[in-house]
Amino acid sequence: MSIDFPQKLRLIQIVTGCATQKEMYARFKALNPHTGYDPQRAYKWLQGRSSPRDMSVFEDIARLLDLDVPGEAVRNSTIGEFRALIEARRGPLPAEVAPAALGVALRLPTYLAGRFLAIARAWAPGRRDCLLAGILTLTPDATQGIGVHYEEYLPAGRLAVTGAMQRIGRSVRVTAINEEDEIFIDFCLQIPPAPARMLYGILSGAAVQDLEMRPSSCKLIALRADAVPFDTLREVSGYHPNSPEAIGGMALTAGLAAEQAAIFGAKAHVFLNAGEPGLINVTPSELAPLIASAYSQA
Repeated sequence: MSIDFPQKLRLIQIVTGCATQKEMYARFKALNPHTGYDPQRAYKWLQGRSSPRDMSVFEDIARLLDLDVPGEAVRNSTIGEFRALIEARRGPLPAEVAPAALGVALRLPTYLAGRFLAIARAWAPGRRDCLLAGILTLTPDATQGIGVHYEEYLPAGRLAVTGAMQRIGRSVRVTAINEEDEIFIDFCLQIPPAPARMLYGILSGAAVQDLEMRPSSCKLIALRADAVPFDTLREVSGYHPNSPEAIGGMALTAGLAAEQAAIFGAKAHVFLNAGEPGLINVTPSELAPLIASAYSQA
């Protein structure tokens, strides 16, 4: 596995001026039409979830940056050594290019990591009377951050977006995207108390099945489901009736006891469907009974 690869990849983007992975891919492809650099995999590389297995990727990086070293040196160097290789060819880099550690106030609580069953109102025009369940996976990366992977299993196929979480005070935000399919979903979530059995906040974006791609937003609840097999969550993902019973059934799948799941279903149904005209927000008075129903023991 490559050393410090997420930091190296960010440094390459800054040095080359590539704002997106598609731009990076175009630069690599111009050098090598058969490059192993893949924009979709690059999002996982940035999150530290994996690194390139194909040595040609590191060879292409050396060529792109005009480094007088083989790909093996790029792969095995630390971020400091890699920066020195670049500066040897291009001169000193600005101080702001140096990777900076996150300040204490911006660090993400490690207890947020895990897999969640996410429940929200559906956006598609023909499904507005439904709920939609998705799978939200939060994974710590190599830069003290958290990578985000969200997917839905819909009648038309699988939707998947990825991004990186950022902390702002007591909230976190994520813009998760799939550049190839031109899809994005924004998450704005409140940081819950440990051990984060539930996440809650606002979801926004545009429905894939909406020809007009109208901007939409709604409330979101996500129940921790680390112990649930992924195949089980995949079967639950998709459209459900907008009812307390349907939410209770999903909560049961996520691991809540039967009586607790029924109580949670009723309170979550009220939460997901409440709102003021022209305004969608999450208030403490709404959250209190919802949190109590998820954290209490049946």
